[in-house]
Amino acid sequence: MDQRLKILLLDDSEISLEMGAHILEARGYRVAKARNLLEFEEQFGRFKPDIILTDIQMPDISGSELVRILKQDYETERIPVVLFSSKPASELAVLAEQVGADGYVSKSEGVEKLGEMVDDLVSSIVW
Repeated sequence: MDQRLKILLLDDSEISLEMGAHILEARGYRVAKARNLLEFEEQFGRFKPDIILTDIQMPDISGSELVRILKQDYETERIPVVLFSSKPASELAVLAEQVGADGYVSKSEGVEKLGEMVDDLVSSIVW
């Protein structure tokens, strides 16, 4: 059985999805990708992620609203959710705290930070 942690990556940018998935898979994570809310719901049910990474600016639901929904649902409240956006880190830090996200990564700092952030988050979580 595959023991690697499963990450569901939600982003409407195909480039961000592919780059993020590549970086995370290279670090040993299993990754599923979704470009919109419908794909997210389908992948969520099938994949059962350990961690969710979501962009903030999405066409059908904002990442902020998605975090609020997930954190208010008994079935999903314990799944760590990380905001993954091109907004500056200082802005993301405030937003993550406001909506109850477990972390944030600014794409403007470089996508390679994504792997480090996820590794740090995983090591700090008591499963």
